[in-house]
Amino acid sequence: MDRESPGDPGEPGGGEPSGLRGPRDEDRLYREAEGALMAGRPAEAVPGYRELLRLDPRHIEGRVGLARALDALDEPERAADVLSEGIALAPEQTELLVQRGALLGRMRRFPDGEADLRRVLKLHPAHAPAQFELGLLLWRKGLAFEAAELFQRSLALQPDRPAAYFYLGDSLNRTGDFAGAVAALDRALQMDPSDRRAAHLMGRVLDRMGRPEEAHAMYRRAQGATE
Repeated sequence: MDRESPGDPGEPGGGEPSGLRGPRDEDRLYREAEGALMAGRPAEAVPGYRELLRLDPRHIEGRVGLARALDALDEPERAADVLSEGIALAPEQTELLVQRGALLGRMRRFPDGEADLRRVLKLHPAHAPAQFELGLLLWRKGLAFEAAELFQRSLALQPDRPAAYFYLGDSLNRTGDFAGAVAALDRALQMDPSDRRAAHLMGRVLDRMGRPEEAHAMYRRAQGATE
C-alpha cells in the first residue's frame, strides 16, 4: 500500500474504524506473542509485540517482551532501542530501566548499564532485581567483593532466586571465602538439584578446600552421573 494512502493507519482518518480495536485486542496480542516467546519461537512473537506497541506504546510488558524476543534472536542493539523508546515515554519506569541495564551489562556496555541500575536503586533502594542485575554487571567486570555484597542484599529481599546463590557462590570463591561459597552453592543446589553448573563450581571450591572425595562426587553430579 502506498504510504500516502488514506487507509494508512498513520494518517488522520486512516487505519481501522474507531471501536474495532481496544483492550481485548491488546490482551489477545500480548497473550499470543508471549505464548510464542515462551514456546521458544521469538521470531513469531515479534510481529505481535510490534502491533501491540503500535496500539499502545506505553504497554510495559509488551515492550519488555519485544526486547526479550529481539535479544533471543541475537539482536541486542535493536532490543536496547525498544527499551530506550519506552524509557523516553516514561523516564522513571523501573522495569524498563532494569531490563535495559541488564541487557547493556550483557553487551558489556558497563557504564550505561550501571547508570540505569543505579538510577533504579536511587529511586527504590530495596529493588531486589536491580540489586541482582547490578551485582551481575559488577561480577562481569571482575569486581567480586562488590558483586557478592549486592547478591547478598538481593537474596535478603528475594531469597527464592537460585541464580543469585550461584553467582554469590562464584563471587565468594573468587574472594577466597570458600566456606561462604559452599554454603551459597549448597543453597542453589537445594533449590535446583539439576543445576550442573552449580555442582561443577561446588566441586572446584571443594578441591580448593582440600576435600577431593566430595569434589569428585560433585564433578560426577555435574556430568549427570548417578551417585
